[in-house]
Amino acid sequence: MSRFLDFLAGRPPHHVVTAVVLAGVATLTLLCGLVRARRGFLRYVPGTLYVLTAAAAVGLLGVPDVAGPRGVAVLAAAAVWLAAEWLLRWRDADAAAVPSAVSTRVGRAYLIAAWGAAALLLLPRLSTYAGSLLTWEAPVVSGFPEVSGFARAFESGESVWRYLLDRFVWDNGVLSAGHTSLFYGAPTYALFHVAGFSAWTLRILAVVATWLSIGAVYAVGRRYFGPIVGAAAAVLYALNGCVLFYGRYGSSPAGTLLAVLLAVWSVWAFLGRDRPPWWSGPVCAAALFAATLQYSPARVVVLILLAVLAGAVILEWRRLTWQRLLGVLTLAVAGGAVWTFEESRHATSSFLHARGEQYFFFVQYPTYVKELFGRDLLGRPLGPGPLTLADKLELLYRVVEFNLPYYADLLIPVVEQQPLGDGDGGSLPQLYYAPLAVFIAWGAASSLRRVRAWPHATLWLWFGIATVPLLLTNRVDSHRMVLFVVPLTVWAACGVGEAARVMTAARVPRLLQHAVAVLLLATVVNADLTLLHRRVVAAPAAGEAILADVTRTTGPLVVGALIDHRDLGWVHLSMLERTRRDPAQRATLVQEYRLQRVADTAPSVHSATVAEFERTLRHGTVLLAPAGQFQKLAATFQQRGLRVAEGGTPILRTLRVDAGATATGMADTTVRVLPTIVLRPTPTPMPLDDGPQVPLTDLTPRGVEFGFEPPQFDRAWGGDDIVMRGVRYPRGIGVHAWTRLTYDVPDGATAFQSVVGLSDDVCDEAAVAFEVYDEQGRQLYASGVIDPTTGPRFVRVPVTGVAAVTLVVTEGENGRDCDHANWARAAFLLGAPPPTAAPGAAPGGT
Repeated sequence: MSRFLDFLAGRPPHHVVTAVVLAGVATLTLLCGLVRARRGFLRYVPGTLYVLTAAAAVGLLGVPDVAGPRGVAVLAAAAVWLAAEWLLRWRDADAAAVPSAVSTRVGRAYLIAAWGAAALLLLPRLSTYAGSLLTWEAPVVSGFPEVSGFARAFESGESVWRYLLDRFVWDNGVLSAGHTSLFYGAPTYALFHVAGFSAWTLRILAVVATWLSIGAVYAVGRRYFGPIVGAAAAVLYALNGCVLFYGRYGSSPAGTLLAVLLAVWSVWAFLGRDRPPWWSGPVCAAALFAATLQYSPARVVVLILLAVLAGAVILEWRRLTWQRLLGVLTLAVAGGAVWTFEESRHATSSFLHARGEQYFFFVQYPTYVKELFGRDLLGRPLGPGPLTLADKLELLYRVVEFNLPYYADLLIPVVEQQPLGDGDGGSLPQLYYAPLAVFIAWGAASSLRRVRAWPHATLWLWFGIATVPLLLTNRVDSHRMVLFVVPLTVWAACGVGEAARVMTAARVPRLLQHAVAVLLLATVVNADLTLLHRRVVAAPAAGEAILADVTRTTGPLVVGALIDHRDLGWVHLSMLERTRRDPAQRATLVQEYRLQRVADTAPSVHSATVAEFERTLRHGTVLLAPAGQFQKLAATFQQRGLRVAEGGTPILRTLRVDAGATATGMADTTVRVLPTIVLRPTPTPMPLDDGPQVPLTDLTPRGVEFGFEPPQFDRAWGGDDIVMRGVRYPRGIGVHAWTRLTYDVPDGATAFQSVVGLSDDVCDEAAVAFEVYDEQGRQLYASGVIDPTTGPRFVRVPVTGVAAVTLVVTEGENGRDCDHANWARAAFLLGAPPPTAAPGAAPGGT
């Protein structure tokens, strides 16, 4: 109970505020109905009680220690909902007698309000959203080995018209290839040529697509579900956190939603007319084709719409006039023409491919199952050979079993959500605001009773059929379920329409109805502000360091940086703008896989890549970062008489290579020229014992304590591979000082061994000390202070007769800044104690 009181003592969560308002509106409606409408209102009482009890259930979500009351509220809501549904057979007969509270003028006012609210939520900080680019935006700008981004098209001189024509060819339709979409990619590429490259121009057309989608939702809702539903759908769609999130970053979902809504409108308009005009068939075909040129989930919806269209024509064959038949024939011919065109471009295999992350791909290539799911779904490794029928059926079951919990988590009301974003604590959005589940359930029930009408049938088929391929992929998340927002929004709007009818039947004044609607929507806006507009995130420090060097460099420039792709994409936009403004100042980015060939971790400097750099260095500059990863390459350039200078910031040091002051116009006094680079000798592999052992990352620690952030297992503290002095370690524990990890010593263990040291990415201020203790607090090992000048050290501690060991990393007596430390290849050795290694040997990463 104390936890419950603490919960109430704090600021009420957003969903609680909305639930309280809902309960207040339901109570007000009940009182008005009993006082003003009296007996005529009795049949609507269950609907009012449903909202009241459902609001109570929503308000209790996330509250600890109230599972019982919450369950009672849910059961009560279900009971009154069933009662309301039973009474609907009487109410439906006189539903037309209940006047609508939304006229055409009022509906348009709600639409304008929805547009305004969306603008206020979408536009602020659009150019600095999340501090840098998001994970899905970076490939859109720079591309990656499998897909080319905007940059490659621009740098190759591809015209806007050529780029537009290429968008009519199907591709894999992945999220991170949004530049290949028709409604987002093509207009954004054109905007870059007109307004320049920036985060704002990268994202603004997703905002525009979202605005247009709001109008499309309003038009579809009003035309096929009534004025109340149209107005409610526009507002709920505009305030949907999922829609707003995908409207704020540069990728294809916002354009996909618009394309799908236009396809829905065209199909329903064709079916809704007994004698459709001659042009309705081509328009319908064009809209359906355009929807396939976006994010691949839209293609599933297009197939559903085609099935609805065919089914409606067959079932309503009595209405098959020559105009309708002509439209159907036009659609069929257009479909054949599209397929022939795509086949000529060898693109038909990409229609539903979606990068191969589907059950049928798993069956064909079973060795990828562990890589895509993170574990062996069948409890054993799958080889490259063909699977048996039993294996295929079991794999099918396991894939669905794996995805169902994630699917359910996105459909049930969730109230505890982190601010939306990417990294830095950000999360993906839910499909709807939790309290709207009250209206979604009501509207879905209303839609199910009218499922014989093809608009309602479309929504249910959409929701049901699109679920099947989703559950057969390797991952269910908001990205792949974003199109479910449309049926959920329409059902929520239908639920609002049902509630509005009840309020009208209760004789609640129309002005008061609109007032409570505005109050409810204000609570939704408040929740959206919290999710979308968290604290302002500063620009990426690594990106800023590189951008500063780019800005002060004249002439052609090649940049090679092994930093976070989000930060690098953010820098790349400025480089592209520099090239757009002055082609003589061309700045290009080296792809990561080519850069890895000349990094210090490579066995040798790749001569072909060095030759490419030298072609630039005849009249331009090469910028490399981080400086510590390109010492071999810098030494090679020095030996060939080139000027190597150091720049950047304390966060990220950079290397600047050019042919000197004569070639670049920058005197030696303006750059920090490095002395002759002396390379460290290649580390001699340490004789780590490879006999029987138990890696610590295969065990569960008895206790974990930390002062800043929790440890990472089989990764460095920052999430990358463990790398010390250029040696990469696949196993180990990455920590940020201070930390303490306690492990029970396994039976038969005779020693503990590890390679300890700092990650290569630390700054000069880093300093730590490693210590090992037994269960009685006796010190078994102490490394002394280790800083960036100290190489990794080898630890081997006898543990015979020891029950537990505690691994400690301290802050080295100078604070915790940059203290990224590693217990690489940490393991308990089994069997006879190995000989102690010679002190001072350098560790190996094998």
